[in-house]
Amino acid sequence: MENTDYQISKNQFLLQPVAYKEVAQNEIVAMDGTHYKFGTAEVTLTPDISEDIDSFIGVTSKQSKLAEDSFGETGVANLRNFFAQANRRNKDRLVVVANTQTRKVTHVLPTKKHLIPPETFFDFAEMFMDKSQYEPDAIEYNDGSEVSIRMRPIHPQFMSFTKDDDFISNGLWLKWTPVEIAFGNYYERLVCRNGMTQITLNKQLRTNSLEDEYTINAMLGTNTDNPILRQNLVTMLTNARAATVTSASVRELGCGVRLLKRMGVPEEEAAKLIPYEENVSLYERAGHTMMNKELAMAISNMNVWQLFNILTAFASHTPLWGEHDIRRSMLMSNSVDFLNSKRDIKDYYNIYA
Repeated sequence: MENTDYQISKNQFLLQPVAYKEVAQNEIVAMDGTHYKFGTAEVTLTPDISEDIDSFIGVTSKQSKLAEDSFGETGVANLRNFFAQANRRNKDRLVVVANTQTRKVTHVLPTKKHLIPPETFFDFAEMFMDKSQYEPDAIEYNDGSEVSIRMRPIHPQFMSFTKDDDFISNGLWLKWTPVEIAFGNYYERLVCRNGMTQITLNKQLRTNSLEDEYTINAMLGTNTDNPILRQNLVTMLTNARAATVTSASVRELGCGVRLLKRMGVPEEEAAKLIPYEENVSLYERAGHTMMNKELAMAISNMNVWQLFNILTAFASHTPLWGEHDIRRSMLMSNSVDFLNSKRDIKDYYNIYA
């Protein structure tokens, strides 16, 4: 990515309409079951977002259900407004993120500290790149409330994983939301002989204030002198090698399917990518009852590395999402978390197999 392209993308983001608003708890007013007023702004909420709001103001799902069954949507709205006003001593504030065109809320982000303006984030990112000899590689953004900048070193370092499989060991990224900045490293891997590569992100540090001196100093350390990032690379490579010889359990296939569906991937598309239901059916036809314990003990027809590759390849190359859709980096980060998690099944050498 040329610096000129970076500046154009940055300015386009900063010039677009603000898509978020910070509100105090007593500024939250429920109008009915799906519509809220935050200050003077009226917005539409999905059921999931309504549950997040309820959690923030202290309403339980049981209380909400009881109010709805007894008094309908008006009862739910009155209950929410009572709790919002009764708990007004709560100093936490809420950042409400909305789509500026549909006026529907897409995220709610509780925060105990002041907001981080996007201009401050870009200033910090540019200071980091200048100090550490990095350059922008890509910018991804979503709904005017999330930005992720991927940076590559001016002098990249490569570490071999397997034959024809190279990692850039010191690529880094920064992600901004109004309430925090996250930081981590990434790996770029050759996945095809035609030169196609795959980017895998891994989360490391986060801060909700650029006044947090310890975290900022840790972020400003480069991949070569930051022990957290060095150790992370070793962990990644160790787990990747183990994944190539470890069978995925049927439960882990199900985890992969649910991860895709949480990102909005249609159920039929997720089923084509990961044969979870097919594996469950094979075991059930063989007479097994496939509850959670049995799912975790049942070997599937692929290994962990193959499952990881399906998830990350989809994140890198799916045409369902735009080039800069933040879900690409979210799925990558969650896939790395899956790779680094404790395995259901561990394979050993078996001379009798």
